[in-house]
Amino acid sequence: MSKHGLHRLNKEITQIIFICSIFFFLFYLSGCQTLARKFTRKPKGEPKKEEPVIQPEVYPDVAQGKDELYKDYFTFWESWADELIEFLNEKANSKKQKECAALALDNLIKMRELLKEEKAKSLEPKVIEFAAVKAIVFAGRLISSDYYYLKNKVERIKSMVHRNFAYSRIKQDLKNFNH
Repeated sequence: MSKHGLHRLNKEITQIIFICSIFFFLFYLSGCQTLARKFTRKPKGEPKKEEPVIQPEVYPDVAQGKDELYKDYFTFWESWADELIEFLNEKANSKKQKECAALALDNLIKMRELLKEEKAKSLEPKVIEFAAVKAIVFAGRLISSDYYYLKNKVERIKSMVHRNFAYSRIKQDLKNFNH
């Protein structure tokens, strides 16, 4: 093939590519929507917000009796105390230690509030001891000996509370009210 023939072939191929490109471009513009709709701006109005459907739940005035409530608080107290004992080490997350200490103390206080005055007074020293443990945990910057001390203290408090304030031992000492 001559130089002139090669030049003419290149020119024809270029024209074919150009015509195909125009067809593809026009086909793309036509698409599924009309050209006018494709190139008009969408309104920037606020998006429509859906209103949540709220169905109020009706709860009874008294969720449970004092016996069940005390059993629950006692179980929660023991669980959080156990978890605190488990997490009282240098490698544990301090947020988790604080959460365990706070929730254990909270449940111990709720147990005390359900007891008659005399029995509540006998639980008070343990509440104060545990509040001191919580304060140390919340202060932070503990060293390994602190963890050992706190772990032993929590175990002693837990053991004494379990021995003297399990539901089977105090059921007659609960206040006379339904929560």
